[in-house]
Amino acid sequence: MKKQMKRKIDRNLKNDIQIDEEDNVFKFITTIVAIIILLFLTYFVIGVFFTKEISFKKKKEKETKEEVTIDNNTITAGQIFNKKDKSYYVLVYDVDSKLTNLSTFISVYKSSEGALPIYTVDSANSINSKFIVKKGSNKKPTSYSDLKIKAPTLIKIEDKKVTKYVEDESKIKEILKNE
Repeated sequence: MKKQMKRKIDRNLKNDIQIDEEDNVFKFITTIVAIIILLFLTYFVIGVFFTKEISFKKKKEKETKEEVTIDNNTITAGQIFNKKDKSYYVLVYDVDSKLTNLSTFISVYKSSEGALPIYTVDSANSINSKFIVKKGSNKKPTSYSDLKIKAPTLIKIEDKKVTKYVEDESKIKEILKNE
């Protein structure tokens, strides 16, 4: 009986050792998997929130990037007398207004033969606000310091002097159409 008991104890010890070894292997594999998952989650969080490399937007939205263009024909009101051209027009109006179609007339005028350069001043831009008035415009300014412009206005500059000053939109369209 003692021999049988001893054998059972020896078998149980071998089983315990095997179970401990299996537990160690399982713990090792679980630890490796947990580290890999943690690294993946760290990469994901950094990619989504910090570097923005990972995005869930549709490809079309991601691929359509706005191009930045510089419009050399748009100037500020303070630059009206500073252009290098000997003779040119300056059109002061609200560029984003849906109530006017002056931009169409500008395009038609520019495409005509012998057209003078035409520069635009956005009357809605806050940079130009100190030059834009509702009433009491100065139709014969000699420098930017005495500019008081009612929008929309077309100004013709020749040799750094105002030679034509037209305030009515219909008159401006007529001039752009006929010249």
